[in-house]
Amino acid sequence: MVRFVSVAILCAMGSTPVFACDRPTAPSSIPDGATASKEDMLAAKKAVDAFKSGIEEYLACEKSSPKKVAAGAELVKVADRFNAQVKAFKSKS
Repeated sequence: MVRFVSVAILCAMGSTPVFACDRPTAPSSIPDGATASKEDMLAAKKAVDAFKSGIEEYLACEKSSPKKVAAGAELVKVADRFNAQVKAFKSKS
């Protein structure tokens, strides 16, 4: 009986996340809206959207307030950079 309980506990521990939350990396580059093609801007949008989703998952998992604040600030920085390039892209049309 004790052996069965020990095995059950080990299985339960294996099913819960033991490792720290994985913080996603920001997109490596955002194209220059003044010269980028529509396809480049759409690809950048997908990358930024994926980063946003990853950050949202990270924020739901992470317990440390300073890490949450830093991740949120990084998301805002990436979004601001992307939005500035979208504005530049739209103004060239």
